Amino acid sequence: MGSKLWQKGEQATLKIIEEFTVGDDAALDLLLAPYDVQGSMAHTRMLESINLLEKDELDQIQAELRNIYSEIEAGTFVIEDGVED
Repeated sequence: MGSKLWQKGEQATLKIIEEFTVGDDAALDLLLAPYDVQGSMAHTRMLESINLLEKDELDQIQAELRNIYSEIEAGTFVIEDGVED
């Protein structure tokens, strides 16, 4: 078990705790991915509504989020090993 980003020189996380909290991250992330994309779409619309995103930025982000959502629905979306949220 290597060092984790959230470990700040403290004693390593107990193996049983890590197995419980990290075990199926990739599978769970894939299961939650469509909802995460929908939430991101709503969040970016809000950012544009309070002028933190320009309309063209919103359009570009929304288009890419729709592409990701389409990949999820098609079953072709992949979360690479080692990628954490």
